[in-house]
Amino acid sequence: MLLLSPLATLHRILRGVHANATANAGIFQKNEAATRAALIEPVLRALGWDTANVRMVEPEKSLGNELRVDYLLNDVAGKPYLVIEAKCLGSSLDKYGYVGKILGYALSLDVQTVCITDGIHWHIHSNLQKGKAEPITFTLTEQAFLPAATQLIQWLDAAHGGHGLMPLPGYEPVSPEKEPPSLIEATSKTATVRKVSSKQPKKKKPVTPSLDFIDLARVQLLSLQPGQKPKEIRLPNGTIKPIKTWKDILLEVCHFALATNPRIPVPLLDKAGKKCFLFSAQRPAIGSSFVASYNNKQLFIYTNYSAASCIANALYVTQQIPQNQKIATVAVRF
Repeated sequence: MLLLSPLATLHRILRGVHANATANAGIFQKNEAATRAALIEPVLRALGWDTANVRMVEPEKSLGNELRVDYLLNDVAGKPYLVIEAKCLGSSLDKYGYVGKILGYALSLDVQTVCITDGIHWHIHSNLQKGKAEPITFTLTEQAFLPAATQLIQWLDAAHGGHGLMPLPGYEPVSPEKEPPSLIEATSKTATVRKVSSKQPKKKKPVTPSLDFIDLARVQLLSLQPGQKPKEIRLPNGTIKPIKTWKDILLEVCHFALATNPRIPVPLLDKAGKKCFLFSAQRPAIGSSFVASYNNKQLFIYTNYSAASCIANALYVTQQIPQNQKIATVAVRF
């Protein structure tokens, strides 16, 4: 069965939104609620925002008597992360003091990113607390679905707010009989096995992989002990390699992707929202990077990330790995 990557899935959603907007333009041009329901919310859901979960996506958020937010998107800790301002299809996104309202949102909510959209045209304003209001703009057209999807993932993916990397407060947990072992359980079992093996070095018992390795997408950073670091990584082809840092996770996955896919676009935007490239032919002006070789050319892998961003980017890069190279999920052992 063919599995679509998140980027491919978003690309498909954008095509559907564009087709819907074209077929029903007369309705969307007069009805903001319809625009939100049919053109904006499908995109938010494809980016990982659960529009039915009011803790994650709060609609019609009032900020005093004068300001009201169409969508307030909260991070995994429940703090305001970004704002979406919706307009009817075809509205001029630079009219009627919209930018002034955006600055009001930023100051009231202490957010850095606000987006105005009519479902087809997207204006993303970032670094608002630093006084920068010049938007990043793009439009959903037949020729620009992929670039638009890349921009949306770069700026609005829910993983930037921690969703998918940590458990969301208020979500109902999976039933115990179906839920894989938690990180605490897995690490405690690992510790128990190693304690026994240290007492009996001549009778080491192999650890069951399903209990010892944790899928990278399920790693819960807040459940780790202070200073706890990954020790091994399992790559998509089942190879297990020793590692010492979170950066090693990113590098190993990047090396595997570069070795198995000769058609990765370079430069490749990163997943952590740092306005930089994860893969680039030019050395990054600031921050640490690792030099690699790709298609007989020098390539720089950007590595100046936190643990959460290393995980997000490693998962992001797995989308570039061909399906015929994947017999296992990327997983780590502590």
